[in-house]
Amino acid sequence: MFRYEKGRFVPAEFPLPTEDELEVVLNDRVLARLAYTPGYEAALGLGYLWNQGFFQRLEDVAWGYDAERQRFCLQVERLPEAMVGLRSSACASGLTYGRRALRRLPKATVDPELPFHLLRRLHAASRLYKKTRGIHAAALFDLKGNLLLHFEDVGRHNALDRLAGAVLLEGLEGPFTLAATGRFSREMAEKAIHLGAVVAVTRTGATDRAVRTAEAFGLTIAAYVRPTSYRVYTHPERLSRSSGRLTLAKSASPKRARSFDQGR
Repeated sequence: MFRYEKGRFVPAEFPLPTEDELEVVLNDRVLARLAYTPGYEAALGLGYLWNQGFFQRLEDVAWGYDAERQRFCLQVERLPEAMVGLRSSACASGLTYGRRALRRLPKATVDPELPFHLLRRLHAASRLYKKTRGIHAAALFDLKGNLLLHFEDVGRHNALDRLAGAVLLEGLEGPFTLAATGRFSREMAEKAIHLGAVVAVTRTGATDRAVRTAEAFGLTIAAYVRPTSYRVYTHPERLSRSSGRLTLAKSASPKRARSFDQGR
């Protein structure tokens, strides 16, 4: 490895994000192979399959992870009707199966200063990004901005799937707020809605289909969040001073806040 500066190449070493492959098996058949950052495979496997609509409740399935074969397996008695895969805009150009059973989000308001806080907390918790500068992150918060869950992954969709899986495993209930590093596509918006996030914050932008989906189901998207400003694409009525003056704990209760260390 080299660094090019001042007209010459200088030997250097750069930390790189770890990328591996997780095989996802549904009812004894390989459904997908996910490029991912190793660690917490159960959260990723469960969240991925739940977000694909293959099951609704954790108690309706049996699952396990084979660490030696890097294989996540799930058994469900009743599968949805045959679904056609949609080639998505995911980082790994993956397939999305069917449509999620989305419900309109409940009415809830948050302080308009909250998006700034969520992005700051997301960046503060993103240890692998600070080390490699080549990884995505997503974090889940309550309506007051207290951190509940945080994951990093080479795939921005994987990061949201991990949040979903952890919510299932830990029995958390929304409504939530969410922050992510990547662009919001329609699939990202659907995953946020499915998870129960009423506000989604990103440091980048959103696609037109993501905005239409968010508008239809009541999700507020705050994009291009910078230190003193951001764009609101949908449902600005959720961002209201009438929700009460923003009071933020420095950290959530140790029993609730989980920032998962995936470093090797």
